[in-house]
Amino acid sequence: MMTQADISQAPRQLAHHTQWLDKLWQCLFDGDAGGLMSPGQIRREHRDREHVRQIEMAAILQAEQELNGIHTGKKRLDDNGNLVDTPSVDLVATHKIIENSAIEQGLDIGLDSPAAMIRSVVKELSVRDLERSLNLRKIAILCESEILLSEPQPVSHQPVNAEWMTRWRESAENVFNPELQVLWARALILEVAQPGSFNLGVMAALLQLSVDDLEVVKIASKYAFPDFIFCGPGAYLSTDFHQGMFEIMEDLGLLSSAATTVSLASHSNEQFRLLLPCQNKALQIEHSLANKSLSLSVTKLTRIGKQMMKLCHSNADLAYLFDLGRTIKAQGYSVAIGDWRLEGSKHQFEVRLAL
Repeated sequence: MMTQADISQAPRQLAHHTQWLDKLWQCLFDGDAGGLMSPGQIRREHRDREHVRQIEMAAILQAEQELNGIHTGKKRLDDNGNLVDTPSVDLVATHKIIENSAIEQGLDIGLDSPAAMIRSVVKELSVRDLERSLNLRKIAILCESEILLSEPQPVSHQPVNAEWMTRWRESAENVFNPELQVLWARALILEVAQPGSFNLGVMAALLQLSVDDLEVVKIASKYAFPDFIFCGPGAYLSTDFHQGMFEIMEDLGLLSSAATTVSLASHSNEQFRLLLPCQNKALQIEHSLANKSLSLSVTKLTRIGKQMMKLCHSNADLAYLFDLGRTIKAQGYSVAIGDWRLEGSKHQFEVRLAL
């Protein structure tokens, strides 16, 4: 149920989402609706967005089924580029080659092959282009949904780098797994909002992700602080399972290859005060001495790893946070655990439990 505060915030949130969606559509389709009704047109005509997208998605799925008919032999592209039914075998006239003695010597082979092969390649490329274009439109609808589910954030007027956008398009339109498509969609909408958020390397990392790898990355994101994952001796992440997770993350270039000790300084000059956010939770660490330094054994996230974690919307592992909290408390600090959430353009921390 919406509160009065939620209602009062709704127009402002809608304005942020509107700007975000319009910029997204411009980046994807350069002013053309791309066969989809643009967010702007939906607003102007007071359409039901969900109903519009349901109809469009049904049309995309139907078109994909039609194209799949080519692969199964039930459909074909005629010389005019139209998708038509393949005639039944019993309706196909017997080719003269069947009764031609030239078949024995193979004299007929290759007579018309250059032109025939070119036509075949053109049709094959046309089918692939259609499949990729349809897939891109599915991801566009997914991007829209991700924006509407996200907390509003400032949208820069700076355009997305043309090379970045081209690389994203060429890569994303060949990703057909729905789970992987979510990460590509999130990367795009965050880059649209703030160009420069993701470098080209993160796309290379996304391209090498298998579905199994994705599951490992999602699990790892439950333990990821902004720069590292805590992995002290005898800590929560010391099992064979977690060791395998670390190895896969290293292979993917998301984690450094060895554990190290980091010293974390206070965010305040008056006393030691530090917030360590991990997904939807955070640890608040305090001490009366401002110049005190907190030492932790960690495995550092690489630059690509930090960017990848932004794409994984997971809930922090509470047992892991409690384990780290006890480790920090043993060094003489007071520790509290709480909620970490985005409100507008800023994160807010709310204490839930003192350890």
